[in-house]
Amino acid sequence: MKEKKWAVIGAGNGGQAVAGHLALLGQTVRIFDVVRETVDEINRRGGISVSHALSGFGKIEFATCEMEEALNGADNVMIVLPSIHHESIAAKCAPFLRDGQVVLLHPEASCGALAFRKALSDAGCRADITLGAVNTLLYSCRSVAPGDVYIYGIKKEVQLAAMPASRIVTLSENICSVLPWMKPVANVLVTSLSNPNAMMHPAPMLLNTSRLESNQPFEYYHEGITPSIGRFIENMDRERLALGEAFGLRLDNIRELYVKMYGCDNADTPLYQICRNNPSYEGIMAGDTLRTRYVLEDIPYSLRSIQSLAHIAGVETPHIDTIVSLAEEMLPGEIDEGRTEAALGIAGMSPDQLLGYIG
Repeated sequence: MKEKKWAVIGAGNGGQAVAGHLALLGQTVRIFDVVRETVDEINRRGGISVSHALSGFGKIEFATCEMEEALNGADNVMIVLPSIHHESIAAKCAPFLRDGQVVLLHPEASCGALAFRKALSDAGCRADITLGAVNTLLYSCRSVAPGDVYIYGIKKEVQLAAMPASRIVTLSENICSVLPWMKPVANVLVTSLSNPNAMMHPAPMLLNTSRLESNQPFEYYHEGITPSIGRFIENMDRERLALGEAFGLRLDNIRELYVKMYGCDNADTPLYQICRNNPSYEGIMAGDTLRTRYVLEDIPYSLRSIQSLAHIAGVETPHIDTIVSLAEEMLPGEIDEGRTEAALGIAGMSPDQLLGYIG
């Protein structure tokens, strides 16, 4: 394994988990965040402690609030942030990116690579980078404190795509050689449409509203995904699969994704039972409000993206549309416009033109 210099952008749950893991794998890692207290504490500790599914202390090069310092000399730049920040962080990165760097959205939510590429272009970035996207975060994790991360589980595999798709060899050589859990796929439509959060977060949140707002603690996946909610998710999932077919893609259904990611059960097991049998979900609790990233992020930046692709492909998505409309009615004025066709820079494209655009 060749040592590389990594800049991890974002010191939240996922950012600290991946930074600590990369350091344990012998990589040189620096981490960027906008919260000064988090940066100072990680610098004071000299690294990040990870526990449970992965244990150890990952020594890092430094933590910083300065983007130029973070990107200077980095081989790989990994963006580990909520998708609501992809465009703004692209603008911050744009002046400091250099030819030959690899930039990976981990994860991209849905259509994150499209949004990031447009934001870089809008910011005047001309660096010849290789842009990559992962369909979901490699870890189930929570930050206990700055510099201290509890990893519930590590997925057996996640999907990796390049934009343009022709750069997949370069991307794989830089990423998969260090993180072999990331498996190359055809293009960023595959990763965008294989984002499990789009299926697993918004609908269960909205359909458990009374339980959330009654302040009755429950485990989100083990208890919140009931048989009926699981069936509704699978109806949404069939719309996602039909959209993939319209672009000539054979996507794994949500149960197949779970089997590949977590190695639990088999694809014939009902979705709700797969969730209940997944040890990586033990102890992950639901909150007490709809105002979480499961709704405020995953609807405008994942489900809206799917709606945008569906409009281009001429595919109907009534179950997905129901969840988006329900959220807009229950939280009026609080759901971002999100990743519309215009926001993604793909308005007016045909399916063939979009496939050509992503390479």
